[in-house]
Amino acid sequence: MKARANKSGWLAALLAAGLCGAGVWAQPAPRPVDPAEVRPDPPPMSADAPAPAAPGAFPAATMPVPLRTSPVEARIAPAVPAEAIDPQALALDVIPAPKAGTARAPVLIDLPPPIELPAALAEPAAADGAILLEPGTRPPAPAVSAADLEAYVDGLVPSALARGGLAGAVVVVVRDGRTLLSKGYGYADLARRRPMDPARTLVRPGSVSKLFVWTAVMQLVEQGRLDLDADVNRYLDFRIRDYAGQPATLRQLMTHSAGFEESTKHLFARDAAHLQPLGRYLREVQPQRIYPPGRVPAYSNYGAALAGYIVQRVSGLPFDDYVERRILAPLGMRHSSFRQPLPKGLAADLAQGYATAGGPPIGFEYVNPAPAGSLSATAQDMAAFMNAQLGAGRYGDAVLLQPHSVQRLHAANWRPIAGLDAIGLGFFRRDGRGPLAIGHGGATEAFQSMLVLLPEHGVGLFVSASGPGRAGRALHRDLVDGVIRRYFPSPAPARPTLATARLHGEQIAGHYENSRSSASNFLAIARLLGGASIRVHDDATVSVSTLRTPDGRPKRWREVGPYLWQEVGGDSLLAAKLRGQQVIAVSSDDVPAAMWLQPVPAWRSPAWVLPVLGLAFALQLAAVVLWPVAALVRRHLRRGLGLDARALRWRRWLQAGVVANVALVSLWAWILARIESSVRMLDGGLDGWLRLAQGLGLMSVATATVAVLYAHRLWRSPPHRLRRACAVAIALACAATVWAVFALKTVTPALVY
Repeated sequence: MKARANKSGWLAALLAAGLCGAGVWAQPAPRPVDPAEVRPDPPPMSADAPAPAAPGAFPAATMPVPLRTSPVEARIAPAVPAEAIDPQALALDVIPAPKAGTARAPVLIDLPPPIELPAALAEPAAADGAILLEPGTRPPAPAVSAADLEAYVDGLVPSALARGGLAGAVVVVVRDGRTLLSKGYGYADLARRRPMDPARTLVRPGSVSKLFVWTAVMQLVEQGRLDLDADVNRYLDFRIRDYAGQPATLRQLMTHSAGFEESTKHLFARDAAHLQPLGRYLREVQPQRIYPPGRVPAYSNYGAALAGYIVQRVSGLPFDDYVERRILAPLGMRHSSFRQPLPKGLAADLAQGYATAGGPPIGFEYVNPAPAGSLSATAQDMAAFMNAQLGAGRYGDAVLLQPHSVQRLHAANWRPIAGLDAIGLGFFRRDGRGPLAIGHGGATEAFQSMLVLLPEHGVGLFVSASGPGRAGRALHRDLVDGVIRRYFPSPAPARPTLATARLHGEQIAGHYENSRSSASNFLAIARLLGGASIRVHDDATVSVSTLRTPDGRPKRWREVGPYLWQEVGGDSLLAAKLRGQQVIAVSSDDVPAAMWLQPVPAWRSPAWVLPVLGLAFALQLAAVVLWPVAALVRRHLRRGLGLDARALRWRRWLQAGVVANVALVSLWAWILARIESSVRMLDGGLDGWLRLAQGLGLMSVATATVAVLYAHRLWRSPPHRLRRACAVAIALACAATVWAVFALKTVTPALVY
């Protein structure tokens, strides 16, 4: 749900992104799984079967997790303090970490997005001067056995928890309808030392919830009750506005191409009392459609929630009830629910969410667009869902979908930029390199989650961690990237650099903004503060400011095809989309196919806007400080201003207005800092402060008018060059403030954002 795709922290809190899958490379089939090393899953429960007995108490002692355990031993791994981890032991049976200077391509995760860009499933990048092994020269990949997989994950997760300050995590891996690994690490409740239990502890998977929405939609499509290409207004009791006469369709909602701007107001509610009925929420916070439908990818929580509401309207069941009856119960997912708050039988098993390392738990996160992110689930329940998706819609006796419907969900439906990944009907794909991977990521303030399916191999992986977002994302990156690299390796092909590298690099160089943004409200500030820049280097490689290696260094890319770049020392791809000779978008398979970077129009390019606005604020702040000082000096010297009564009156008004302008900028800085501290600040609690900021913004128009009149008056008065220059500078600074107030959409009739 929460988003993250940029260096700007507060922007990261606004946007959420999804997981991208990986593409197909020709490769030998992996060695078969040894049945003796696999734990068979119990058959799914029928809807009438009693819930299983709760497992017994788990040890609360803190101790290292053995690297090799039987499938039965140590299913629950208590938290491991940093001092208890033996680096030598962790090195056993684990792919060595890259040497200094070597970058590991990141793994794509949620979220919304903002924002730190999600990472990619990729091979480790080589250091400068390192020799990359050619295909066929790498050591053979080990078989995917339960014992080897458990040893590998045991060597990775506990150290990641200790290093990143994560409270706990759950990991489950399935293959061919069986569970290879189901394990908890760390604690679900730090204060009570309650361990993470993959069969009992509920986590909050965030936007992974959307996969249940898309599954429900396809169930109704199978029944002939929904048409993916019909106007969504056919199914609603309120109207979604057209874009230039073009309606929105369910297919566009599922591919995040309906054209909605970012919508964040009331994304989270402060408590259960502030939760809104789904229909009312969608009606009241309907975002503008700022892109032509089917043309621009723009990830939308609103669009997913709207699809969930359509399921509710057409089925005649509240969305929570529908999912429970048609998806959760058939799969035996009795420890999962979309309900808020959780039913009493599940609430006691919910993991506490920790937004900061060592901080207090933040409590249950209430999501207003519930279908888009309110799921609470155990890892073992998510295994059942993955098995159904990998099993062509069937798991045990449960049939969620017919095989052709599952194929439609997973297959490439739209490829925004040629050469990069496609998006299915709600499932993000990685289909440009490596084994085909599909899935979705999710993030709330306290949980970072990811679900990845490798349909060609019948493998699914779900991981969820409680704790700081950056550490959770690092865990996902290393775990998913490591599992794919270890068991399904596919070296990047060697491609020569094109002679057009410098020409095309200069063509795409410039300032860009994320298509997942707002244009009609104050969140347009995010486009200014949270954009990206592309530059071409002396060696004709290019870099994107927001695409970085895990250690924070900008990735470098070299052109290997027309307007297609490959990461230097890695296999991530970057590509541009052109209309004629004009670049209209740039993206990478390091980010989801549900968003791209688009050039910033020159009239609001940060290259000049940020310096001008910074100078304007500095001039006005200096005036506020120096005017009293100058008054004291004149009083000491017993000198007057030498102005007539009208000029003196305008000067006083100007001084008051400049003070208001400084207060305006300070207020906006405070508002943005509050949003950065918690996305829950967007629950409407800041609306009073936003109205005050809008009032000060309107006052800036009067201030600029007085500043111009005052400067004109001084220009006609007896010569005093310094005073004239100061008056003109202040007038220009006030004019720049007015421009920012309206260009950044800080004054709007309605507070919909």
